[in-house]
Amino acid sequence: MRKEKGQDIIEYALMLAMVVGIGFGIYSYGGSSIGNSISNVFNNADSLLNKAALPMASSADDIIKRLGDGRYQNLVDMLHEDPTGSARDFASNSTEGQALAQKLNIQTPEGDGWYARVNTNGYFVVSYYSAAANKGVTFSQRQSDYASNPDKYSKDSTGRYKTTIKINEGYYYPDGTSKFYPGTTGHIEPSPDGSGGMSIYPGAK
Repeated sequence: MRKEKGQDIIEYALMLAMVVGIGFGIYSYGGSSIGNSISNVFNNADSLLNKAALPMASSADDIIKRLGDGRYQNLVDMLHEDPTGSARDFASNSTEGQALAQKLNIQTPEGDGWYARVNTNGYFVVSYYSAAANKGVTFSQRQSDYASNPDKYSKDSTGRYKTTIKINEGYYYPDGTSKFYPGTTGHIEPSPDGSGGMSIYPGAK
């Protein structure tokens, strides 16, 4: 009996040593494809767990609220202020916007889109664009039209935007309290990052 127990302990010790050795080998070659693959598995698992914890947001109101929760409930780091002190926009169809939507389990309906702006003064504004509320013109069509005809969306001599659109607005104060304005007026303006792209923001001027 003692001999068998002794053998069992030795076998467990050898097995543990093997597991530790394999783990150390993978850790040592963290820059290799194996290490990266394992890292990706854990990152994807974390993303899936986050999505599982959040119900899907697919309506205008739910998407606006989910983006606000993402910022003020610290669900994502992406929506924090830019350390350089610049305003930042996230478009629903940009690389950053798609990553944000994945983390927050946002599913934007076909033809619609949104912009989320992190302002330098702590305010956070979400502008939701619905194709149905804008005579069937889709979000991507609006972006293409702006790229081809930026003057069409500029200001006139009175300081008002020549072309306005209908949006749903979510306006968040620095403390996280909010106001929602469905079916309000919005406009298209240059992206605040100076890239030459467009942004949707509330107001007619």
